[in-house]
Amino acid sequence: MDVRIPVESESEVWSLSESEFSCHCCYEVLVEPTTLTCGHSFCRHCLANWWASARPRVRTDCPECRALWVGFPKVNILLRDAVEKLFPADVSRRKQAVLSDPWLSHVLQVFQQQERRQAPRAAPPQNPPQNNMVVFYTGVVTALIWMTMVVLLYRAFSTDSSHEVLLTKPLSRWSADDVTLWVERLGIWTNQYKETFRREKINGSIKSQSHRQILLEELHRLKETRVSPNLWQYKDVFLGKTVFLLISLRNFPRLTLLYLFLLDFEDTFLPFIHGSCPVTPLTPDDPADTPLDWPGWRQWAEFLLMYFLLPYQLLSALAWRWMSSHYWTAGFIIAHAVLLTSLDVCFYWTLWRRGEIRTLPQRVWFQVVVVIRDSSVLVLLWPLVPLFIIHFEIYTQIFIFPFLTAALVKHTLLSTDTPHGP
Repeated sequence: MDVRIPVESESEVWSLSESEFSCHCCYEVLVEPTTLTCGHSFCRHCLANWWASARPRVRTDCPECRALWVGFPKVNILLRDAVEKLFPADVSRRKQAVLSDPWLSHVLQVFQQQERRQAPRAAPPQNPPQNNMVVFYTGVVTALIWMTMVVLLYRAFSTDSSHEVLLTKPLSRWSADDVTLWVERLGIWTNQYKETFRREKINGSIKSQSHRQILLEELHRLKETRVSPNLWQYKDVFLGKTVFLLISLRNFPRLTLLYLFLLDFEDTFLPFIHGSCPVTPLTPDDPADTPLDWPGWRQWAEFLLMYFLLPYQLLSALAWRWMSSHYWTAGFIIAHAVLLTSLDVCFYWTLWRRGEIRTLPQRVWFQVVVVIRDSSVLVLLWPLVPLFIIHFEIYTQIFIFPFLTAALVKHTLLSTDTPHGP
């Protein structure tokens, strides 16, 4: 069938045949012509049949030039309208043939469902209006950063380091306050004796060897009780380890808890499991200075269940015990743990749905390398880093990062489901 189309500008007549509008798969006139990114067009049911020809996998390359297409192929509306006007009888006949073929109808239906499933979101405008929530988060984070800097600068320049002064003073000249400070600096397990030393006015003039031996034995006994500290008490004793835990627990909690179990069981892991998975339900008013024994099987069962499923909720359970004495700090930690749990669930759900769960080790390793790279400067210069910078990093991890995580959760839930980290 030939169609003659006059072209007035050149006063010529072009002859267009059916072969020029034919599909290169079935070599008949195009039906619902679908154009790929390479420029070739095919019948939509022919392309669907090609797409499903390698089942259970699918083919996303052009049947003619083998170039991979980008996105999902769409019907070329302009070409479809032109073909239907030029060859209405052929197009109608071929549509009836496709509908009467069970296999082609099924493949075309699956192909259309895949198109709707992968339908891209609307493209954002060139100059999108600034989100009010982004402005709010930015303002809150900026205000908290400035407040933290002001407080730390005030503390840095308005107080002297009593501990450094104490180290330069001869032992015989230690006052009762100096001895009390020394006992306090020995560790959190001596805090209950601070007032007793001050009340008895024990100074540096203890000359009896037996008295000193009794004192050291008592302090050693206190240390063996392994009391469970809160965050600020732990920071006073283990400053560098606190920074490490805040960074590592936020990025990969499972690896960090495994590290604590293998290499820091007595000082950190044992208090952690007793605080997050107590033997009996605890309230914020329960004392935290009870001796810590080996965890029971119920504690291990609860810990392992939360460890594999919701590790960040272990941090929430631990912070809940501090609510009575450190309300705002515990509140920030609990809120941050909930946000991190949301990201963790979204990440693993996306990997499972995409069939990319095998890539998890590579993703975890990549995340570890990124964190080590970002923290390498702080680790290498740790002996030279001022105390002000260390405290600023700790306060940033506790009070600033929850707002950044909230913005990341919002972006993850509203944008395409792209994994952000393990």
